[in-house]
Amino acid sequence: MTSFMHFSDAHIGHRQYNMKLRRDDMYMSFRTAIKEGLDEDIDFAAFSGDLFHHKKVNARALRDAEKGLDIFWKNDVPVVIVQGNHDSKLYKEDLTWLEYLHSKGKVILLEGDFTEDGSIYEEHDFDEPGTSSGFVELDGVRIFGLQYSGQRTSERLEMISEEIERINEEHGEPDSTILMGHFGIEGHIPGMSGGISYNKLVQLEDVVDYVALGHLHKRYSHGDWVFNPGSLEAHDTREATWDLGYYIGEVTNDGDIEVEHRLSKRRPFYRIEFSVEGYDSKEELLDGFKAKVDEEVENLEDVQDREHHMKRGERREPVVDLRLKGLLQFSRSVLDIEELMDIVKEKTEAVKVQPSDATESIETEKVVEEIDGGRDEIFDEEGQLDRKKLENAVFQMKAEQDSRYKEKKEEVSETLIAVKREMLSDEPPESIAEDIKKRRRELFPTGGEEE
Repeated sequence: MTSFMHFSDAHIGHRQYNMKLRRDDMYMSFRTAIKEGLDEDIDFAAFSGDLFHHKKVNARALRDAEKGLDIFWKNDVPVVIVQGNHDSKLYKEDLTWLEYLHSKGKVILLEGDFTEDGSIYEEHDFDEPGTSSGFVELDGVRIFGLQYSGQRTSERLEMISEEIERINEEHGEPDSTILMGHFGIEGHIPGMSGGISYNKLVQLEDVVDYVALGHLHKRYSHGDWVFNPGSLEAHDTREATWDLGYYIGEVTNDGDIEVEHRLSKRRPFYRIEFSVEGYDSKEELLDGFKAKVDEEVENLEDVQDREHHMKRGERREPVVDLRLKGLLQFSRSVLDIEELMDIVKEKTEAVKVQPSDATESIETEKVVEEIDGGRDEIFDEEGQLDRKKLENAVFQMKAEQDSRYKEKKEEVSETLIAVKREMLSDEPPESIAEDIKKRRRELFPTGGEEE
């Protein structure tokens, strides 16, 4: 019986929040998954794209990838891989790092040749691998690859069915067939666009036993033949709520493939939401905020105690997503977000506190009532105040109230924003005054008087 590991989206080299620790997390989740897969006595591994996070791979990311892949190599477990959208440009010019790893024998890079009318897939040559292959047969399992193809994914899937039938006629029927691809199926993540319809895959059901997907970071499946394992690490708080990990599959004696999902080891994320309403002073708010964080610590510890979040039996420090909302009862200038972040960091020992400020103040509410377009003018789709838009709207509103500036309110607003920026950058007063005069002359050659 043949067994394999299906995983994807390691994003090695992702220095999230510009933190070395998060870059190391990406590598450790990759390395740990590999070791756990080997503990399952797998015969090969299938990685469905986005090995790297950046198209321009630096030396550290390449070293981390090779160190992980060497674990497979030393255990005589071949790794089959396809290109993801983060791994290479859609239109490449030079040798990619995946092609480099293929040529060194660290991976078997599978991709179709859709440039001409000839064969889409050429068989992998273990003696002379070149820079990529079309398909490979491992322990009776024939594996094909579809590299990231963007908008051309659907049309390429239509071509693949006939090509697999041709190869089966030429080489004989395998015990089982796997198609690896880096694309998403629509409907699995609310608000996500660009996925293909599941109907585009149905035509392959007669010639493919298992579709090994990557790209979307969320685990999902269709029936008993289309599987997406999710990424190995969470890249935001929403992803942290998903079952991320990898599949262990077994090919039965009759050629069917049965799989089980495993959760990957990763750093815990936790969200704290706090409403600023009901506090009449900064001191009251701080007391309420501290009490709220104390309440959340117990729930956070429950998350940290989950097996896939622990490291050698010890809790790992979390990433905390701090979301502030509600109507502030005192001046917005008094609220110190940094102070709130320090409280969270001290009480939770978080490696990173990521703030999101959707609060409004009474002052803001009064301004919103006066602005043309109201809330839609200064709030984004998630209901969060865009302070740059607010500033621009206020300056335009003030300009519109003066007949001399009304017709050029947008230009006046741009000027005031520029002057403010200069003042905050400690420009000499004389320089700022001269810039104001220059801008005024350009906007109002007649001195700003009504004609």
